[in-house]
Amino acid sequence: MTRLMRQALVVIYEARFPASPTWASGPLVLHHRQLRSTAEARSEYYSAKAARVLYGSEERPNRWHDSSHQLVGGIEIIGVEALRSSDQPDASGLVAVHLRPRRGLPIELLRTLAGRRGALPLGFGPEKLLDGQAVIRPGSRPFTVAFVTPARSGLPRLYRQVRYRRWPLAHQWLWALASRTNLDDYPPDPKNLEPTESEIIRLSGDWHAVVLRDGMGVVGVRADQGRDDPFFGYAELYLRSIYLDAVLLGLLQKQGLTELEERLATALDSSVAATMASLEQEVSSFRHRLWAQHLTPHGAPNRLLTAFQQQHALRERFDQILTEISDFNRLTRDDENRHVNSAVVVFTLVTVPAGIALALLQVMETDQPWLIVAVALACLGLTVFLLSTRSARVAFRALRNRFTLR
Repeated sequence: MTRLMRQALVVIYEARFPASPTWASGPLVLHHRQLRSTAEARSEYYSAKAARVLYGSEERPNRWHDSSHQLVGGIEIIGVEALRSSDQPDASGLVAVHLRPRRGLPIELLRTLAGRRGALPLGFGPEKLLDGQAVIRPGSRPFTVAFVTPARSGLPRLYRQVRYRRWPLAHQWLWALASRTNLDDYPPDPKNLEPTESEIIRLSGDWHAVVLRDGMGVVGVRADQGRDDPFFGYAELYLRSIYLDAVLLGLLQKQGLTELEERLATALDSSVAATMASLEQEVSSFRHRLWAQHLTPHGAPNRLLTAFQQQHALRERFDQILTEISDFNRLTRDDENRHVNSAVVVFTLVTVPAGIALALLQVMETDQPWLIVAVALACLGLTVFLLSTRSARVAFRALRNRFTLR
């Protein structure tokens, strides 16, 4: 007996989309009793900006789903969703596979998805489920959202060693589900057991959640009554829909920031001015489309997104990107000012002696050739002298570097 009444799992892969999927548009529609998780119902829950990113529109869809059920070994596949970040060619995005383990504890399945040493093979590949609708990014570890509820006998103890006897069972499960580890992978320190109280998101009195770097664990803290339970059926629906959407938005933000960081790393490989203009446009687009910290007047999705952002330091990374672009722009402005000043210096050194010579000839009012030649030679000598000064050499060096860089 596993002593788990309910198990739910969503596996999220980073992907790219060579073309628009041919699946049905919109998110995967799930239901419990009279409640249905349609795009219209979810859009009423989220702000207009978040809803547009998560669900798209009829004119510009960006989310599709396949509701085909499959049974692979002891895993029931409920459906697959695809969320594209933009409609650009070969755009990045996410693929979410909705699973329900039918037997055994979910920890081993999570270890397999995390690529832990000694984990059992998965038994199916996400590429087969996608059927060419998207391409999973090679080498990327999936993010998992796992939810379990206890039967009447309560949750089984995962860490049976004496040193963990004071570790609450719900906290053990939250940590194991979110970290996707067992005792062999990572033995927690009894003096610093995780998750800490500050990391636990109390969704309600019935269930708690923890968001770590590569996974989110959700645990029911009371016995689940199964089909007759007044809440946990709705809880699973919420988890697979509106709460999952908060995590998807965080993952899209992480993808967007990673792409901006990669672009910024190669900024000096080409013309700084042109690159900075392009980067500023991309940052503005990212801020307008994806960057959000307040999704809904309801509290839980905001807390989930905040926890995800903290785990990946998204706010700090975005601030760092803005700071680096500001520094690049300042350097670009300084270079432009230096080049303009250098051009002005050279122009002045060349034209001022000629101006003095013309003024002198006008004052003298002479047409004697030898005098005109003498003034011209004096003007030329003064020009050569001025162009040999340190200021002139610095100006010429700056202009030469400018044209060399071009």
